[in-house]
Amino acid sequence: MLLQLQPSLKLLRWQWRGAMQLPAFQLALNQLLSYTLRYGVTHMLADTSTMPPVGAQEQAWLSEEWLPRARTMPLQHVALVLPASLHNQLVLENVVHDGRYYLNTQVHFFSDGHSALDWLADSEAVVAAMEQEWHNGCARSQPEGQAAGR
Repeated sequence: MLLQLQPSLKLLRWQWRGAMQLPAFQLALNQLLSYTLRYGVTHMLADTSTMPPVGAQEQAWLSEEWLPRARTMPLQHVALVLPASLHNQLVLENVVHDGRYYLNTQVHFFSDGHSALDWLADSEAVVAAMEQEWHNGCARSQPEGQAAGR
């Protein structure tokens, strides 16, 4: 998972990288929850465009176990970059639907990260700086789905 934090906006950007295996998925999402709480993240960009197919076990765990715990997150706005596969789009729609029971968060869908970031940051200068950092490889990458802070 790649992570990028913009502390003054309480904005966290993440993108899944690597294979989809339940233990790594659980670890990454649990650490994402912890990171969000630790830094008081209110704005999140979740880029699922490169995510491999999400299995039934991952989807069930996300909806039945992770989302109820996620209600503690201070999220106000979530920008979701749509996955490339139709399968993952349907999974994402189901998870967002389930999430409405637990999160009072404004969710918007985007086809690319730049547009999603533009909606969240509402400042072209911040968007440009974050995009430059992201493309220069400054986003933290952790093996096996582990999330780490900056």
